[in-house]
Amino acid sequence: MLPEVLIAYTTRGGSTAEIAEALGVGLRDRGVMVSVQPMQCVESLQNWTAIILGAPLYIGRFPRDLHRFLAHHREELAGLRSWFFAIGPTENRPKDFDAARQQALRQLASYPWFHPAELRILGGRFDLQHLPFPYSLLRHLPSSAIRKFPSGDIRDWAAIRAWGRDIAGQVKPAA
Repeated sequence: MLPEVLIAYTTRGGSTAEIAEALGVGLRDRGVMVSVQPMQCVESLQNWTAIILGAPLYIGRFPRDLHRFLAHHREELAGLRSWFFAIGPTENRPKDFDAARQQALRQLASYPWFHPAELRILGGRFDLQHLPFPYSLLRHLPSSAIRKFPSGDIRDWAAIRAWGRDIAGQVKPAA
C-alpha cells in the first residue's frame, strides 16, 4: 500500500526534521500511512493523497530548498491537499508568532497557486551549537551579537503530534 501523506521538509540544523517526524507520529497514531522526507529527496508528488510541507524561517525568509521545491512541483501541488508549517520563534511571545506568520505569508505570496488548508507557525529551537552555516560562523566571533541570544527550545511536542492527528482526521475521516 502506498503512503497517503508525504511530509516534505527542509532543515538546516535538524529542528524542522524532528518536527516533521513528530507530525508523522501523530498521523500514524490515526492509521494514516506516512512518508517523511527531505524536500531534496522528493522526485514526484504523484499518487499522494495529501502533503505537509515544513520549513524554517531564517531572518524572515525560507531556505532556497523550499522555493525550488514549490517551483519544481508547481503543477502537482496545485491539485494536492496540503498543509504548511513554518518554524520560527524561539521565545514564547505572541508578537514573535505574529511576526513569523506575516513573514511566512509574505514569502508564500510568491506562489498564489499554492493554497494550504492551514499555515501553522511552530516554535523552534535556538542553540549556538546547532546553528546552520553560515550563521554558525558568527558564534566564533567574540563581538557577535548572536552570542547574546538565549538558548531555548519551545517546540511543543504534544501539540505537534495532536496537529498530526487532526490532519489525519481530515485526510482519512472516521468511517
